[in-house]
Amino acid sequence: MIRNVDATDIERVRTLLASVPEAAPWSADYSRLALLGNLSVRVAEEEGIVCGLVVFRTMADEAEILNLAVDSTRRRRGIGSRLMEDALAACKTAGVKRIFLEVRESNDAARTFYLRMRFTEVGRRHKYYSEPMDDALVLARTVE
Repeated sequence: MIRNVDATDIERVRTLLASVPEAAPWSADYSRLALLGNLSVRVAEEEGIVCGLVVFRTMADEAEILNLAVDSTRRRRGIGSRLMEDALAACKTAGVKRIFLEVRESNDAARTFYLRMRFTEVGRRHKYYSEPMDDALVLARTVE
């Protein structure tokens, strides 16, 4: 099941993100941005366990994926795809035409996933990530 995050999920989301080293950590900014009304946090839940999330924000006719994470023990079961499809559907409803995200250049699994989701490289941010230092590839796709 994919649904909006609620207050009872916060610790479960932090636990999830702590177990996924590729994901961005939970940010207090998510709460601040949610107050502006342009941020969405959606979670995937299986058997009462939060096993994935997607965080995205919309601005006019564009959107940005801020975080996408799936519990490493539940990967390759379609959870990430369903979360991304859910985000894309919400963006389409909001009138978004193009959606962006950044991914570590060294994260081959994520890059393959985003390619399958029809994202293409549109830019690069040199030394964007630290620990370890890595470039970010900026990816985008149209929302149809």
